[in-house]
Amino acid sequence: MSTLPIITIDPGHGGRQPGAVGPTGLREKDVCLAVALHIREILRGRVDVRLTRTTDVDLALNRRPAVAGSRAYVSIHCNAHTTQTANGTEVFWRTGGTSESKRLAGVLQRELLESLGRRDRGVKTANFRVLHQGTVPAALVELAFISNPAEEALLRRPETQQRAAQAIANAVIAFIK
Repeated sequence: MSTLPIITIDPGHGGRQPGAVGPTGLREKDVCLAVALHIREILRGRVDVRLTRTTDVDLALNRRPAVAGSRAYVSIHCNAHTTQTANGTEVFWRTGGTSESKRLAGVLQRELLESLGRRDRGVKTANFRVLHQGTVPAALVELAFISNPAEEALLRRPETQQRAAQAIANAVIAFIK
């Protein structure tokens, strides 16, 4: 049994649910999984990272709960909008959620902005189903707009995916201290 703190990372979408698709065909589900796998590697030996999916499979929202004993739950996504000029990074926590969820969202936003250099769209509340994790602090990350051609190009780059993963890993470490 692991004595490391447990964190649940949820790479959004998967399988037949591609999420948003960028102008050149980049799929949100692929970016989310790549970032999540990097996070697991970065935190290996320091945090017990449990992924809701490790491959491109369908996973219903009710199959994405936080692992028992998790200190936090982070769901990874790419934003999209009908206006291709929409841009930036934002993080959500559950409407009516705990102050710890708000703190987690704030730490994630700070680290992502520093790492990715995107426009600050803020920390916001929402009633997304994946944020209903009981008492586990939970946040949903929108890395950048996959619908924006410039941000899609960034999200496609392995270096950007690695930087996003490092930012989320840094936030997790700061949060659990």
